[in-house]
Amino acid sequence: MEKSIARNEGLSRRSFLKGAGIGAAGLLGATALGACASGASASTAEGSWDQETDVVVVGTGAAGVAAAMEALEAGSQVVIIEKQKAAGGITSVCEQYCAYDSKLHLPQNFDDVSDSAEIMLEDALRVSGGTADEALAKIYCNGSAEALDWMIDHGCEFKDALRVSDGRHGQGKYIAATAGELTQKLLPAIEAAGGAILTEMPLAELVRDEGGRVTGVTCADKKSTRIKARKGVVLCTGPWSDDEVLIPRHMRAVPEMVSTCAETLAAFGMPYGPYTGEAIRAAQRSGAAVRHMEYVMFDPYYSVPEVMSNKVAPAGVTRAVNQILLTPEGTRFTDEGQSRSAIALDVIDLPGNVYYPVIDGRHIPDRTGSTKFPAEKLDGFVEAGYMAKSDTLEGLAAEMERTFGIPQDATLATIQRYNGFCETGVDEEFGKDPHHMTPIDQPPFYAGPAETCRDMYTHGGLETNAEARVVDLEGAVIPGLYAAGMCTGGPLGAATISGNWQMSSIVFGRIAGKNVAAESADA
Repeated sequence: MEKSIARNEGLSRRSFLKGAGIGAAGLLGATALGACASGASASTAEGSWDQETDVVVVGTGAAGVAAAMEALEAGSQVVIIEKQKAAGGITSVCEQYCAYDSKLHLPQNFDDVSDSAEIMLEDALRVSGGTADEALAKIYCNGSAEALDWMIDHGCEFKDALRVSDGRHGQGKYIAATAGELTQKLLPAIEAAGGAILTEMPLAELVRDEGGRVTGVTCADKKSTRIKARKGVVLCTGPWSDDEVLIPRHMRAVPEMVSTCAETLAAFGMPYGPYTGEAIRAAQRSGAAVRHMEYVMFDPYYSVPEVMSNKVAPAGVTRAVNQILLTPEGTRFTDEGQSRSAIALDVIDLPGNVYYPVIDGRHIPDRTGSTKFPAEKLDGFVEAGYMAKSDTLEGLAAEMERTFGIPQDATLATIQRYNGFCETGVDEEFGKDPHHMTPIDQPPFYAGPAETCRDMYTHGGLETNAEARVVDLEGAVIPGLYAAGMCTGGPLGAATISGNWQMSSIVFGRIAGKNVAAESADA
């Protein structure tokens, strides 16, 4: 049973502030910013423009590059603005794309499952707990195969095997040949096609004419650059999980362990933000509606702070659905094959918020990349005391007790019981999909500590229709304004399957790019 993200019971105001990543001073700052924002109005078109183009795309992730390329190929001039020094956002490290098929026609992993757009949609709605907008989810599921082909046509390459996906009954997860394949291939192609990519150009405001049409943007660079968009603006700014205004309003509180791990991971310098919601607030000042702002997805696959402080995340070696996850008492606590956001919520509910993934020889490594490290790297983690290893289950259980204090007898009994479920194909504890069940029985065996690391993605944002047009509080289209990807709400709902958010961003980004290009200039 998938769980709701919006659960705030039993947590103090202090823990909420820590969970939101701000202290009292930060809350005061956020309140002041919110007050200023609520009293502001969008800019009018009065004054001169520093630059003119047909289409302005805000953001260079999956949705942004899809929108920009479609608009360019439709004959429009395009300028992309990006607030960071480097383009690509989190898409620059992403590799997973859910699609029910493609021109590659990769062999499916299960003989008794023939994947389809219908199965992909069924899984998406089930994982979201029925909260995803079915009409919008259907669009990206139906369009996923064509979107994969579009990526391939633009030079993206994929591994030759599908990865079995968390939360999915079908196959449907294509793995890019290299992390960041989409932006690595599309950003240079956009520039080659005549598009301009301007970095360190944060969005400050949307500019509207007297009739309410969005006609351009004002940037928050040193010059307050104003760029006219003769046809329209497409917002593709991604999630807002680090926003000091929106997060305190909408995010559930999290335990201290989770917030500490999030801070430690952020210190790695990985491209995980900061993801802020200035584009959403700018659109709201232009009258835009929002939806699903309460839905925040957590990620359960990183290490504990003591280990992560050494820039090591050994328990994140695998996202395989056929692993087993144990509590510090040596028992299972979740269906390891369900969506990772649901697993993360189960981890948040664990006392101490720490758990222990156990993997065996079949996970090390596989050609889809489910395992992040080869055996020699894992052995280095073992030597450093970050993981336990043995060539027998009895030996692993003994090492886990010696290294982590987990009861040996309970660990061994749990793994043996789980292996029995794998033989019968029926998980009597958590109802795990039998497609996701293989016994832990091939040496070598590894285990190490992890917890749910941080709020990775927000699933809410601007309300858009099937044409990727932003609508106002009355449901009317705001002329000249489009949005796609993780700055919108609707397609994903409370929780999603890893790889769906990238696919949703591409499909709706392409829709936005085509539709804005079809607008009349200065309509």
